[in-house]
Amino acid sequence: MVGLISFVLCIQCNVSAANKQSIITDNELQQAYQLLIENKTQGQHKTKQKIATRKSQVGYGAIQTAKKQIHKKYRWGGSTPRRGFDCSGLMQYAFKSVRVNLPRTAAAQYKYTKRVSLANLKVGDLIFFHTRRTRARVNHVGIYLGGNKFIHAPRKGKRVSVASLNRYWRKKYVCAGRV
Repeated sequence: MVGLISFVLCIQCNVSAANKQSIITDNELQQAYQLLIENKTQGQHKTKQKIATRKSQVGYGAIQTAKKQIHKKYRWGGSTPRRGFDCSGLMQYAFKSVRVNLPRTAAAQYKYTKRVSLANLKVGDLIFFHTRRTRARVNHVGIYLGGNKFIHAPRKGKRVSVASLNRYWRKKYVCAGRV
């Protein structure tokens, strides 16, 4: 509102100087209002673009960190390259590198993220699975790379690797989430 008032006063000064009048016409007031609204809308659009860009940078940054961990050993409860990773520890480590503090477990990460459909997956989204006979709805997580591939720390005896969203993983799929 303050912006509108100052804008109108500015127009009034210009009109007064040019026409020796102190009255703003309805048309001039409408033009001033339209300019104000357009500028505000453009500013909001730029803000949304900055947020979208930041989110995509977060996803790509986390993927770069996760890729560097490929071939590291699996370790239940592990969350560092030196000790090894379990699935949620790998996600937590990857996102920590881009200053996002994910919770520690796959189930907690599932609750932390915003739901995304399989059809709307973007690079950097987390993919959640139910792989064991446990009460937990979600007990495994990976980070989506695009092209139906994801990085994860599979299980004991395996190493951090890239997997395809093949028939096996689609059967185990619960949902995806965006950080």
